[in-house]
Amino acid sequence: VCLLSHRLVDPNPSVDMFRPLHYFIAAVWICLSSTAAAFLPARGHVSHNSIWQQSKSTLPSAQLFSSTIANDYDEELLIKQVLAENSLFKNIPAGSVATLVDALERKTAQRGEVIIYQGDSCIDGYVYLIAEGSCRVLVDNVTVPEPYGILGQNEVFGDMGILYDEVRAATIMVESDLLVYYQIAGDLFKAALSGRSSPMKSLEKMQEVDDVINTVSGTNTLYDGKVISAYQPERTWLWQQYVGTVLKISRETILLGMAASALFVVFAKLITNEPFIWESGFIPPDRANPLINGLLSEILTIWKIQQTLTTFVLTFFVDQSFRFWRDVYKSVREVQGKLSSFNLLLVTNVVRSADGSLTPEAEKFLDEVGQCTRLFHILFWASKAKRFSVLKSEEGLKRMESRGLMSSKQLGILLGMDLPSDKLFYAPLEWMLVRCNQASDEGVLMSDTATKGSILKEYMFLRNGFANIGNTIEGRFPLAYVQFVQILVDTFVLFAPLALYVDLGEYSVIAVGLVVFFYCGLNNLAKIFLDPLNNEEFCDNSIYFDLGVIIREANGDSTRWRKAGRTSPF
Repeated sequence: VCLLSHRLVDPNPSVDMFRPLHYFIAAVWICLSSTAAAFLPARGHVSHNSIWQQSKSTLPSAQLFSSTIANDYDEELLIKQVLAENSLFKNIPAGSVATLVDALERKTAQRGEVIIYQGDSCIDGYVYLIAEGSCRVLVDNVTVPEPYGILGQNEVFGDMGILYDEVRAATIMVESDLLVYYQIAGDLFKAALSGRSSPMKSLEKMQEVDDVINTVSGTNTLYDGKVISAYQPERTWLWQQYVGTVLKISRETILLGMAASALFVVFAKLITNEPFIWESGFIPPDRANPLINGLLSEILTIWKIQQTLTTFVLTFFVDQSFRFWRDVYKSVREVQGKLSSFNLLLVTNVVRSADGSLTPEAEKFLDEVGQCTRLFHILFWASKAKRFSVLKSEEGLKRMESRGLMSSKQLGILLGMDLPSDKLFYAPLEWMLVRCNQASDEGVLMSDTATKGSILKEYMFLRNGFANIGNTIEGRFPLAYVQFVQILVDTFVLFAPLALYVDLGEYSVIAVGLVVFFYCGLNNLAKIFLDPLNNEEFCDNSIYFDLGVIIREANGDSTRWRKAGRTSPF
């Protein structure tokens, strides 16, 4: 600075008359620089309020974080943009956002390092945001099915355990060579979210949504990853089962029937003055007694006639109910298969590069259509299955967006649609075909008549397939038939204690238990078959479908065909 001022004031260095002025200028320069440094934001500590008031960056979300970030100012600006685009952090006051960003700690990790271990406590835990790289999600040392088994750039994880004070539900392992991420203490995270101006109705509602999303993504399962509870053929294993069996379903009715039979035995013994079994051993009831020979014998005769009719009608009812259950299962699998076929057809008909590999444009197209198929499948089952219905609510849609199941643009379109919530799945279904038409116009997808016809044909098969599921469920059985069976079974079981006492005496208590178990158990079994989605929640059983398995398998197909056909040998 001294040399520069010396030259500016006096180009001739031999003249020293202005040298004191030079030093004065230098001193003023240093003072101003020091003062500016004191007031300017330090590196890594940007003025949050001023950043939040600026307009958002125009970078696409996939490029919010770059491998080369110019400075911490840009880095924090991009972090705020990520939070602003996530519905979980929307409507948070600027001060809370500033607190969140200020509390973030920048970390790095190498491939194979574990960020979170399944089963760990969330006390003093953290919530994480990925800046660069990717992580693998494992449950019980098994990677969660695609595409939710990999967490990528801009994704948040670890929040659910913190919000709900639960243990970690999954292990998060670094997948990329280098992972750059941010972490924030759980108590600060919860405090920031508590300041939202438009929060969800309750934390319980949000947890309900997350439980369903975990079922879709593969973190939660009903039957160890199977569609229905599997069995083993060994006799000893079958006798040891209780949960999900007819015995558990009908236990209250069985005990009630046996109690009623025991009371009638006591009543009959007192009326006929006959000894109890513990007084003189088992003695069959005296048929000469007017009560036995008269009223009870006539009830036994009618009861035996009704037994034949009840057995025939009930077994037919069970058979037809099982046929219905099997038809629904077949239709469910057909929709899953049609989704898979649709994705396979697209992969095999995109335009490829000279070496047979997928072009970047083709990869992008297949990824976008695959995401639409996943969203359609989830929203479809949210409209049909009661336990998934929370996903079609506004809270459910927003949480799906914040967890990466849909984009913020898709969320805005769905929330603004003039459609009932149980018809929202029509939108992503149409997006699938619209995107295919765009790809044909862009030259990414083959545009010949045969290809277009094949795609449209598979699309119509898919549409007819999911419509068939709803039609089948709605027309399952008429009320009159089910009511008739119920009355027939109930009256048969009701008179069993009286009819069986004539021949069995005290042992009729055991016989009544067996009769109730068989007839009421079969009737309950038939009604469970008629509710394969468990919408009536008739009882706790293992017969209804784990639709999460169906969805996860279809989700895997949406990416599996693309990976398998990424490179061709031809």
